[in-house]
Amino acid sequence: MPEYKITVNDKSYSVNIGRIEDDSVEVTLDDRTYTVGVEFPGNKSQKTPRLARGRAVPDASSSSNKTSAPGESSGVGQILAPLPGAVLKVLVAVGDQVTEGQTVAVMEAMKMENEIEAPVTGKISKIAVKEGDTILENALIMSIG
Repeated sequence: MPEYKITVNDKSYSVNIGRIEDDSVEVTLDDRTYTVGVEFPGNKSQKTPRLARGRAVPDASSSSNKTSAPGESSGVGQILAPLPGAVLKVLVAVGDQVTEGQTVAVMEAMKMENEIEAPVTGKISKIAVKEGDTILENALIMSIG
């Protein structure tokens, strides 16, 4: 697969272009593969590229190393970005005690503000982003432990 370097909002990413079929292309961006719709010259069936992907938020019960299973409050977990976007506000600091469901950050994705909530009750052990950062889907925002 050809590899390209792209820059979005002053952040560099490594992109691999894979299989091209009809009006879609497989694109690997930071170890995640997406199928992206593309309009080729002379093909006017599609007006804009479209991103085809699975669930925006992974099922927590399928991966115990990312977050606690639904309904479980172990006090340990990772808060991941549900969508690609920009971090508008970080509402907590390392060492702060948070409760399950408490808003810990605010992101802007697709021109909408999204409140990011703590999945478990616990103490913030790591904050991986700062206000103004642009992050990808499933990027680590912070850890509770």
